[in-house]
Amino acid sequence: MVKINLFNKDKELILKITNGILVIWLIGSIIFTGNNIVNLLIREPELTYNQYELKYCVNKEDAENNDQYCQRMYDSFMLTEKDNIYYQKRNLYTSIINIIAVGTGLLLLNKKKIEKK
Repeated sequence: MVKINLFNKDKELILKITNGILVIWLIGSIIFTGNNIVNLLIREPELTYNQYELKYCVNKEDAENNDQYCQRMYDSFMLTEKDNIYYQKRNLYTSIINIIAVGTGLLLLNKKKIEKK
């Protein structure tokens, strides 16, 4: 069994400061990871072409050119949405690795083996 003493009286001041920084970092990492999970699970509603056209393509002076331009812009918008999903997943994986790294650092820095009687 492993017992962790983060702020024991016997620890030096530098170790207490380091532990404090790592604990704050770990809490921030957990919050950031939770935020990334929420962003991935609760997505903004995806716009259909008709909704996109109503919202962004309001200039109807040259209808034929405007429709082609609006279609290209919608295609670009959809590609950007796919890229956003990729980067959100990437941020989630990075933040999970951050939690593991900081947690492991705290554990290794502070572990104390308990002797069995």
